[in-house]
Amino acid sequence: MTLWNRVFGSDVTAPSSRDPSDSFWYRPVSSPVAAGVDVTIERARRIPVVRDCLQVLSHSVAGLSWGIFERISSGETKVRRDHPLTAVFNDPNPEMTPFEFFASLVDDLATEGNFFAEIKPGTRGQIHYLWRIEPKHVTVERLPNRDRRFRIREPGMPERVLLTGEIWHVRVPPLISNLIGTSTIMEGRDAIGAAIAVQDYAAAFFKNDATPPFVLKYASKFKDEESKLNFLNSFTRWVTGNNRHKPGILEHDIGIERLGVTQEESQFLETRREIALDCSRLWRIPPHKVGILDRATFSNIEQQSLEFVVDTLTPWLELIENSANKELILFPNKYYFEFNVASLLRGDLKSRYEAYAQGRQWGWLSVNEIRRLENMNGIGVTGNRYIEPLNMAPAGMPRNSNQKNKQAAISFLRETVASNGGRPNLEVVRNVA
Repeated sequence: MTLWNRVFGSDVTAPSSRDPSDSFWYRPVSSPVAAGVDVTIERARRIPVVRDCLQVLSHSVAGLSWGIFERISSGETKVRRDHPLTAVFNDPNPEMTPFEFFASLVDDLATEGNFFAEIKPGTRGQIHYLWRIEPKHVTVERLPNRDRRFRIREPGMPERVLLTGEIWHVRVPPLISNLIGTSTIMEGRDAIGAAIAVQDYAAAFFKNDATPPFVLKYASKFKDEESKLNFLNSFTRWVTGNNRHKPGILEHDIGIERLGVTQEESQFLETRREIALDCSRLWRIPPHKVGILDRATFSNIEQQSLEFVVDTLTPWLELIENSANKELILFPNKYYFEFNVASLLRGDLKSRYEAYAQGRQWGWLSVNEIRRLENMNGIGVTGNRYIEPLNMAPAGMPRNSNQKNKQAAISFLRETVASNGGRPNLEVVRNVA
């Protein structure tokens, strides 16, 4: 073996001609990975755990509420439902719903590493529609003035060229040449290639009726290579296709010796589990989100769900938010786009109500604020009032002043009871409380 062969593991003297039926001509155009298979995004999607990871990410983000907010000088924020971008995200284009748009956005980022949407302006110049473009149809180029140019080649349509400002481009870091994002599938193609190899091997195994591999034992020798090939071809026709399970005859003392395969090995249980874990790590998806519950308990799944929001979803959300604020909003210092993850961080019913009770008792949550957090209507102006413990007083207020206020309220309530024929006026009591 030459030095070239030792280094590159290939035979440079191998003939370049291949049989037309060789699978070499029908493989996807890509570089094979260590498992010996070719990895493309289309093939990766056929792996169940990969599809689960992509759906968990894209559907989780698409199902979140969001808003355009205005920064007020006092440090507070205000939801601006009248902002033009609110209407755009509520109706991205005539062919997509908001859920479909955001799900496609995250799916493109998680697979291709890039998301492209052509910006269609309205009559007044503001953004009117966002038309998604498949990343594989876009080529990003650098111009001499450091600007970017987007060359779009879609099937059945003439080539188009868009410039910065005419297209919304979201990229997954690390950036390649500061132009495009990195594909997670291509970065993790070895792990995904192993999953493809196991899936292909299992399919071939069960295609042959889960028959373990075997060898043919022949005490003598064939007279020549052609005789051996003829026998093997005849034997193959006998045990495959429509001839499977049909009786046959082996002559010349030829015997069959099966190579043992256990039930565990035939199902690849441990191998599939480890490969699924490797694939879920590519997107930092907790195992229980893709159906791996080996180490999950009822007590830690809630904590893992919170970690999913903080460690997995938050980086993707910030990536989209930062890009939208930079490329779609005219005054990013005043307005900003943001997802709302509060619904995912609420926890269980008991924990939420205990937190509400503490906030209400200590005076930093009102009844209406609590009801809004639970998506319930307010109870009117009385629900905007705050309460405090009897043994506490507002900062800076003397104790005796606080006590006088309480005594005055009690006296007022007693007077209303007396004037009402000895019956308490519930409306007055509610207002004082």
